Amino acid sequence: MMLRVACVVVLTAMLANCEPAGPKVEGLITVPLIKKEVQWPKARPSVFVALLCRNKAHLIKNVLGYIEEIEYPKDRMIMWIHTDHNQDNTAGLLTEWTSNAQHVYHDVQLTVGDSDAYDQLTENGTAQMHWRESRYKHILHLRQKALDEARKVWADYIFFVDCDNFLVNSQTLNQLVAQRRPVVAPMLDVKPKSAYSNFWCGMDENGYYRRTPEYIPTLTRERVGCFEVVMVHSTYLVNLRLEASQQLAFWPPPGDFGQAIDDILIFAHSVKSAGLKMFILNSEYFGQMMPTSDAFATIEDEAADYEGFKLQYLVDHKDIPYSSFMEHTWPPEDNLGFDEIYLINLRRRTDRYDRMLRCFQELRIPFTWTEAVDGRNVTEEYKASLGITMMENWEDPFGKRPITNGEIGCFISHYKIWEDVVKRNLGAVMVIEDDARFEPGFVQRLSATLDEIDHLGLAWDLIYLGRKRLEGTENWVAGSSRLVTPNYSYWTVSYLLSYRGAKKLLKQEPLTQILPVDEYLPIMFNNHPETGWKEQYKVRDLVAYSVHPLLIF
Repeated sequence: MMLRVACVVVLTAMLANCEPAGPKVEGLITVPLIKKEVQWPKARPSVFVALLCRNKAHLIKNVLGYIEEIEYPKDRMIMWIHTDHNQDNTAGLLTEWTSNAQHVYHDVQLTVGDSDAYDQLTENGTAQMHWRESRYKHILHLRQKALDEARKVWADYIFFVDCDNFLVNSQTLNQLVAQRRPVVAPMLDVKPKSAYSNFWCGMDENGYYRRTPEYIPTLTRERVGCFEVVMVHSTYLVNLRLEASQQLAFWPPPGDFGQAIDDILIFAHSVKSAGLKMFILNSEYFGQMMPTSDAFATIEDEAADYEGFKLQYLVDHKDIPYSSFMEHTWPPEDNLGFDEIYLINLRRRTDRYDRMLRCFQELRIPFTWTEAVDGRNVTEEYKASLGITMMENWEDPFGKRPITNGEIGCFISHYKIWEDVVKRNLGAVMVIEDDARFEPGFVQRLSATLDEIDHLGLAWDLIYLGRKRLEGTENWVAGSSRLVTPNYSYWTVSYLLSYRGAKKLLKQEPLTQILPVDEYLPIMFNNHPETGWKEQYKVRDLVAYSVHPLLIF
């Protein structure tokens, strides 16, 4: 939305809530160089939120969902959004959001630009995320445009937010404004944990990143507060009420700037030249940012990475919000061709159930809850009722201890699933324990593995999706690029099981000489280092494979 000159007086009164420093002109007010510092008993400082989006249809509903949850007066916020060069539905989604959200905010301005001029293409025509100098210059022009627009309406602050940053903490904007700093960023975490974030503590003379002793303690929150740094980027708040802030610019680069054309470098130089400073605030957990993508990643690659990001995020957090101003319908669930997908979960571990429920919802995979046998309830009477006896001479290879009731309960949990498979004559099932964590692209990679199995005509009893490898080099299955023949392994976090495999596991009557289930499986595919234990089961013909790389850990 273009702001007419005639509206400047009105917007000044509504947004800036401050007095101009320059002279008044009939019908107009000149842009002030100094804004009077005042208290805000009734109205909070106005914030101009600048969001640049490109090919982010896979995540924009979540990014905006978090922005909507920010506890800051919406009538003190202008949403300025620019999108261009899309090869997905980003523009359509933002148009929908603008139409539905404009009545909530002081103003919502959306600009939709041209299509694919900045893309390099793969051989099959899929857009890549490669950045060239022309794209950096384009971003610099857009950031400068946002800065100019914020000044036109006398916004007190401009809040730049990258569209792959997730502001989880609803108090983020309040916390940043309260710092009263020239430029301040909320420290954003990255999953999986890495030494990357949205700030630098050091920079060399050529403008490149330099690690300093302060960086890691700040990143890990060993020291907590609001600290001066040489660089913030991605998401940060700029105080436009300061006289010196009028000197800040993204474009054109200043004459003494001799570094690479990059928006974060140019803006950091501009802040320093204006005599201002940048700060990073790490006093709370504020949110997440996506890890940097490979330079030639495709849109599909980024969508798969985002799926993995969400699944990792859901390990420690609750639901990821979707924008209330965009329609969101979940795609239909897909059982991936399995007759049943069992989730083994202790009734008392509702936290794990809730996490897995969120993950399955994101993956669109239906599942059947299977109550795990709690080791606390494995009494002598319980063991006698099932005819359970211990394997003679078994002891934990590392702890040199007998089997625990928890391990017995775990075995029975799996055993009951094997019984159900045979009783119901199920062809193939998936078994997942409630501490499983999914790798990025889980569904796509598993589907590709199943297609390869069909193509090879491979007969199988059990396929590990997740495990702990213990020893030895493993050989690829002939003709396969996704399956290996497993050596001795621990863990039963997830596996595929056929009807034939379930029958084989039950036929050996393992409850009569029980040992941990992740010891039993390697014995049954005849790849266990303890010959004495192995030979107590005479038939060891389970046909087992493992996906490689693993899909669950």
